[in-house]
Amino acid sequence: MQSMFSPLPHHIKVINDAVMGGQSTSSVHIIEQGILFSGEVSLANNGGFASMRSQWPWLNRQPAVKNHNLIQLRVKGDGKRYQFRLFTADNIDGSAYVYNFATKNNKSVTISIAFSEFSPRFRGRPIQKPPLDLNNILEYGLLIGDKQEGGFAVFLESLSTID
Repeated sequence: MQSMFSPLPHHIKVINDAVMGGQSTSSVHIIEQGILFSGEVSLANNGGFASMRSQWPWLNRQPAVKNHNLIQLRVKGDGKRYQFRLFTADNIDGSAYVYNFATKNNKSVTISIAFSEFSPRFRGRPIQKPPLDLNNILEYGLLIGDKQEGGFAVFLESLSTID
């Protein structure tokens, strides 16, 4: 198993629907125990999503994870649905490899995802792309959308890969 949060990431960016005229807001707080991603999703002006991205923790150690089969998230959520997203060097078009998951209100859950379960998507729609190449991952992220208006908060406690 390769664990991510040692050390915590320092370069995280927020990308909300404002890029399309929307009014959703979000922020990321890095604290000792993990990453808190929270904010408000607004459907005004055809908006409706908030997201965050960070550098793939194993970017300079790809051989350490290339034979791994699973990624494991430990999250404490708010009962809403989220996407865990992986971005590769081939994602210059804005697409991502996506896995949808649900959280439990104020409870920590562990989510194990086979790398083969990630599906390529662009703006929420499935697209044709080659299978995810673990050697090509540059960034990971979280996204909330799917017309889930209102406040949200998800705490990413850990991220690891498992062979």
